[in-house]
Amino acid sequence: MLTANDLLDLLKLLPEQHFTQPPPRYTEATLVKALEENGIGRPSTYAPTIATLLARNYVTNEEKRLAPTEVGLVVNDILVEHFPAIVDIGFTSGMEEGWTTSHPANAVGCQLCASFTARSRTRSSTLSRRWSASRFAMSRPTKSAKCGRPMVIKLGRYGRFLACSGFPECRNSKPLLTKIGVPCPKCKVGEVIERRSTRGRLFYGCSNWRKDDPQSCDYVSWLKPTGEPCPQCGEPLVYTNRKETDVKCASCGYTARATRSTNKPDAIPA
Repeated sequence: MLTANDLLDLLKLLPEQHFTQPPPRYTEATLVKALEENGIGRPSTYAPTIATLLARNYVTNEEKRLAPTEVGLVVNDILVEHFPAIVDIGFTSGMEEGWTTSHPANAVGCQLCASFTARSRTRSSTLSRRWSASRFAMSRPTKSAKCGRPMVIKLGRYGRFLACSGFPECRNSKPLLTKIGVPCPKCKVGEVIERRSTRGRLFYGCSNWRKDDPQSCDYVSWLKPTGEPCPQCGEPLVYTNRKETDVKCASCGYTARATRSTNKPDAIPA
């Protein structure tokens, strides 16, 4: 039994370092569970709610987790800044109760809708300026091939894209792609860039691919390449998870722990 001022012997010193991890992103199942715990929605509304978030490109489904898009982040920032009393868990839960307990004329629901509509109209000009500022937050030193005016980065329904600053007189636009700092494992000339499938799923392809050129490089991968060759067969290694902690070789099955990635994504015009 220890008492005050007792001397203790150091038997072993174990130096360990722990890094705090952010909470994991919601999956569809954990999001439904959170809605149920907070009294938001009903079983019949959970699936349409998630479907709306995906259809409007507010979130994407990456490795079964819901990740916010740039559009979703901008919309969230605008709503939280201008409608803090409405974009609130307590308000939403109370609104559900108000709809349920109100009399047949739904007076409570009508008052809530009228209040939101009135506030939206009074702040429409402010919201418009905020949205425009977010869309033109960055510019590129490139010029439109049609009119020669500077091209700027805009934020559309499907993310960022390059468009002419002279819109609507000039409607020239092109995709804005993100390179990951890894040369193409197939052609060795292009660079690997992030792309999106028609359903919004993230994949990786060669920057030299052209839809109208069958001779262009057609390298694609659902998993992010590391840029390092497999030590057993020489084929390119890919990350097996979003945190990039493990790598594998799709050819020989080699697996290992990944070294810390130093690739810095950079947006480039297509």
